[in-house]
Amino acid sequence: MSAGRPVVLTGNSPTSDAHILIPAEKATVESIAFLVRHGSGLVCAAMVGADCDRLGLSNMVGADRDHAGTEFTVSIDAIGPGTGISASDRADTLRLLADSASTPDAFTRPGHVLPARSVPGGVLEFRGPAEAAVDLMSVAGLHRTCAYSALVSELDPTAIADSAEAETFARAHELGHLSIDDVATYRRMAEPHMLTQFTFERDSAHGPVRCVGYRSDVTGSEYLTYSIGPAVAGTTPLVCFQQESDPAPHLCQDGPIGVALAQVAEHGYGAVVVARYAPNNYISADTHGDLAEVVRECGYHSPSLNNFPPESRTMMWHIGLSISAEGSASHARGNAPAPFGFENPSIVGTVVHGDQRGRELGFRTANLELEDSNSVADGVWAGRCTLPDGSTAIAAISIGRRPTFYGRSGVRLLEAHLLDFDGDLYDATLEVSLHQWMRGQVTFASKEELVAALAADVVRTRSLIAG
Repeated sequence: MSAGRPVVLTGNSPTSDAHILIPAEKATVESIAFLVRHGSGLVCAAMVGADCDRLGLSNMVGADRDHAGTEFTVSIDAIGPGTGISASDRADTLRLLADSASTPDAFTRPGHVLPARSVPGGVLEFRGPAEAAVDLMSVAGLHRTCAYSALVSELDPTAIADSAEAETFARAHELGHLSIDDVATYRRMAEPHMLTQFTFERDSAHGPVRCVGYRSDVTGSEYLTYSIGPAVAGTTPLVCFQQESDPAPHLCQDGPIGVALAQVAEHGYGAVVVARYAPNNYISADTHGDLAEVVRECGYHSPSLNNFPPESRTMMWHIGLSISAEGSASHARGNAPAPFGFENPSIVGTVVHGDQRGRELGFRTANLELEDSNSVADGVWAGRCTLPDGSTAIAAISIGRRPTFYGRSGVRLLEAHLLDFDGDLYDATLEVSLHQWMRGQVTFASKEELVAALAADVVRTRSLIAG
């Protein structure tokens, strides 16, 4: 999308409508002609609410959404000599919508481009095509305005293509394709959404227990973790899941939470994760993301799981947890599926001279150049570096193109900030082992924001690897 190529977006189910997406700021005559040729003919522009308000784009009908949940505004055209309906005119309109300097008087109303106001929380609030399109613009480092149109079925020109046909279409035209759920999964991988409410320690029959309360800003759900003991050499932590079914659980002393806590104590160390009582006790796709993030916040790299739903295990795999097979049976759900797991990826390379930005910011890094074909995920990792003398050092590791300074055009680098190390590694060969993916690449608004994030990454790295 950064290069302006169309992308095919499928829905949340095999029968959901598929769409073609094109970044508005990259719109050309050719790309919009492609969109109109293969789409429904209705060219929409997914936008954030702030841009709709800035350009005076009022809702088409009050504040109601259509049957698909999309909130459309009055249609528009860019002021110009054309009628507004040609691919050239619509490309002009889209580029103008994506220009932060545009003003309301740059457009006529009604027109041939239909803006759609996305919800503030994107796909984590509402899983619609407009929300997915805007979120993808953020990931691509582009202005958050995106053209889209429903993909017409080639098998039945009176219908919209479903997921299977859309994927076939994407392969035939050598286009990338993904689903709205994929966008939501990526955001749960790349963004923190669990807010710590309280932390304290309390004595129990099993010794000291560390209690932490969390609240999800995605679902509004609340969670508790009860952690026991320091790490036991040669043993993976046991993490048990329980969901409160009683609105007054503290009246019951011998409930399932107490049983799970005793099981962790007998194991040696680990935690009990509790989803607080909710009237319907419904576990949604977003709840699985919550549970994965809570386990990640516990600081365990390779836990054994007990009683977690299979979908939660899958999400943990997505966010970089390596799930141990030891003790992973589920007592409450019968035969649990085989746990997911993978070996820590490692990269070997020669330290190259960089642009000294790390030194300037107070976080010196050893830099390795990465090929674009390397499949390791971009983002910030906690890991270790093996030095030429065979010793190792804990490291906070950034992989990506340094979007704060270079947008999407920077050279792809692995930058390792070695904790408690002050030597010279230029031209040395390093092996970098990636243990824990922590967050995605972010474009920061200021140097101060970047430095604060780097400091937090170091603290979390030390906790995850050393602790």
